[in-house]
Amino acid sequence: MKYRNPKSSVVLYIVCVSAFFASLNQNIYSPIIPLIKDSFHVTTTMVNLTVSLFIFITAIMQIVYGTILDLKGSRFILFPCLILTVVASVGCAVTSNFTLFLIFRSLQALGTAAIPLIAAATITDLFDGNKRGSAMGTYQTLLSIAPAVAPILGGIIGEQYNYYGVFWILVGISVLLLIINILFFPKDQKKQKKNKGNTLKFYPIIIQDKIGSLLLSLSFLNFLVYFSILVYLPILLTDHYHLNLNVVGLLYLPMTISLIAGSLIFKYVQKNISLMKVFTFTNLIITLSIIGFGITHKVSLVPMSLSLLVYGIGIGILTPCYATILTNKFEQYRASAMGVFNFVRYIGMAIGPILSSLLLEVLQSKLVFTLFGVSFGIISFFAYLLVHRTENASKRNSTNKPSF
Repeated sequence: MKYRNPKSSVVLYIVCVSAFFASLNQNIYSPIIPLIKDSFHVTTTMVNLTVSLFIFITAIMQIVYGTILDLKGSRFILFPCLILTVVASVGCAVTSNFTLFLIFRSLQALGTAAIPLIAAATITDLFDGNKRGSAMGTYQTLLSIAPAVAPILGGIIGEQYNYYGVFWILVGISVLLLIINILFFPKDQKKQKKNKGNTLKFYPIIIQDKIGSLLLSLSFLNFLVYFSILVYLPILLTDHYHLNLNVVGLLYLPMTISLIAGSLIFKYVQKNISLMKVFTFTNLIITLSIIGFGITHKVSLVPMSLSLLVYGIGIGILTPCYATILTNKFEQYRASAMGVFNFVRYIGMAIGPILSSLLLEVLQSKLVFTLFGVSFGIISFFAYLLVHRTENASKRNSTNKPSF
């Protein structure tokens, strides 16, 4: 039996802001990378290691935290993780040793990795049906805003107060969030008794499930392509179109805005259209937009930008759509389902830039991104056939049932 807190809306915005902070923690770091390099007198490779470790730890911990959440509940893990984030942020701000900085940054990842997962799990506990989809839309909207705001904020603070100023700001925010969550975060509902072995059995179940495996495959490929484009875009705009870095930065903004727009569209569309129809139609849009980017990115800025705008809207719609479908389908193991979902997304983010750079060394960029789009379209087609077959089977079963 799910708990129904009368202050559900308050809790929703608290967990969404907390998830926003976790994304802020990751994305605020990018503009201060040169400051880290100069302050610690290390190579670019060593600084990039802090970025890769953060993403890798975040990905791995989705599985670990997902299991713990299903066994113990959210409060059990939320407060220790926020405390760890505070301690790690202080460590990053005060240390003058790069090895210690790397350790504290890794501990920061350990602390913040649980927050988006806890937010999603709490939403699925508090809301059902259309309200759950709407809440997921709110959650994804705030997550989409963070990558747009964080680099700007990091650049301003870093320029005025150096890299340690950024981490002291993170300390202040994490302390504030800890206090707010202690005061308002709901108590864990009583879990049905289930041993660890039964919880761990969920992971092969979601992989063997046809719809679950297709959803994870599409999510992996979607974020692999997304981060491949994010890394390739500045090279394309500077080398092919000969634009300066200020203009390049501005061209990222429409894509970020489209992500937010997509999340808001999902929040309202899912009330009137079934999730499976949204899923099928948006998969088609993403397929066409990736192929469109592949064909047009070296032809003209206008059609390329339109392709990216549509792609961003598609990602904004599909991410909460995937999450809602998964949590609805695997109701008993919602946190574990979100853990797997987030893990797959982060792995896609990590592999995308590496894979695309290797492919671009031997193939033309037009062919690489067009193949990405075609691959996404093929998997989407199989997903459509499976969903269509499942819906027809459900209709036949309901029709054949005797009426009383």
